[in-house]
Amino acid sequence: MRLGLKIAAWIIFAAIVAMTIGPLWLRPVTPLPANFERFAAFVVLGACFMLAYPRHSMIILICLIVAAGALELAQTIVPGRHGRMVDFAFKFAGVLAGVCAVQASRIMISRA
Repeated sequence: MRLGLKIAAWIIFAAIVAMTIGPLWLRPVTPLPANFERFAAFVVLGACFMLAYPRHSMIILICLIVAAGALELAQTIVPGRHGRMVDFAFKFAGVLAGVCAVQASRIMISRA
């Protein structure tokens, strides 16, 4: 099961990278606000990495926040894309929410 979670986490990360710095047509279009999509994608990413690598929560948190920042910076050099601080803020919040949700559930389960 852990191998499947690791594969899923890395596939989600690769998809986010492709949609973030790739051409705009790679980005799926939904009726939801773009900031909600950013937040939700990084919640899922953070949660998947936490489930896949349960002993590395602080490293996961730091690496995913750095990755979110790097992706925003990378957008500034991609034609037709733009990196903005507000977009990074939603990604940062998503990572934090995903990591904290898994960590909180672990604590609750361990106390049960």
